[in-house]
Amino acid sequence: MNRRSLALALLFAGCADTTGAQRVTFAVEAAGIERDAAQPLSFTTDQGWTVTLTEARVALGPLYLNTLAPLEGDRRHPLRRRVEDFLLPSAYADGESHLGAGRVVGEVTTQVEVDALSPALTPVAGGGDGVAEPSLTAEAWLFNRDGALGGAAVRVAGTAHRDDLDVAFEGALVIDQSLVAAGGSIDEARKVRGIPARLTLAQGGVLRVRVDPRGWFDGADFRELTAGTARDGRYRFSPQDNVGRAFLNRARTRAVFGVTFSPTR
Repeated sequence: MNRRSLALALLFAGCADTTGAQRVTFAVEAAGIERDAAQPLSFTTDQGWTVTLTEARVALGPLYLNTLAPLEGDRRHPLRRRVEDFLLPSAYADGESHLGAGRVVGEVTTQVEVDALSPALTPVAGGGDGVAEPSLTAEAWLFNRDGALGGAAVRVAGTAHRDDLDVAFEGALVIDQSLVAAGGSIDEARKVRGIPARLTLAQGGVLRVRVDPRGWFDGADFRELTAGTARDGRYRFSPQDNVGRAFLNRARTRAVFGVTFSPTR
C-alpha cells in the first residue's frame, strides 16, 4: 500500500467517530475541454503564435483529492519567471514538494489516457472512493504510457503560425530522471499539485476531469525550431530548445486540469 492509500485507509478507519464522515464511491469521467469538436482546437499564445493542435494526449493517474489549500498565484516578476523557467525546466512545475501533505479525502487509482482534443467525457474504469468531507485541491500524477503515447506521459503535435511563418511541430514529455530536482524523487516529477477542487464527494456522484492544452506553449518561440531539420514535414522539439523547455513546464501546471463533481449523473 502506498503512502496516499495508507492515509486514505486511516481516514476511512476513523469515519465512525464524531466527525460523521461517510465513506462514498463515485464514478469518474475524463476528457478535453468543452468545445465544438467539429472545429480544430486553435489558440493564441502569449508570444503571438496561433497554434492548432492535431494531437494532444495525456496519461493521467492516480488522482487524489486533498484538504490542502491552493497555492496563491506566482508572484515572481514576469522576466524573472521566464529566465528561471528557461534555466530550470523542472523547478517551478506544480509538482513541487513544498506544498505540504494536507489530508487525502478521495482517490482515483486507475491510470487512463486522455485525448485532450476530444470534449466527449469517457468513463474511467473503477471509479473512485473517499469520504464525504470537503476538499480544496486535487493532485494528479502523470505516467509514461506505450501505445499512442509511445512511452511518453504527454504527446502533442500541431502547427504554429505567426507573421509569414508556419511551423509544423511535434514533441513529448517523458517522466524521467532529467526532471528530478536535486535531492528529489521521480514521483515528485510525476505530480501536479494544487489543482483547484473545491468540492464535497457524495455517494453515486460523478467526478469529472478535463485536460486543457491551450497553455502548453506560453513562452515558446517556434521560430527557433526552424534552425533545425524537419523530419516527415515536422520539427521535433526537445528539452534542449526554447519550445521544449516551455512545454515541459506548462504541461505540468495546475492550470492544465479542471476537476469538478456532480452529486448525480
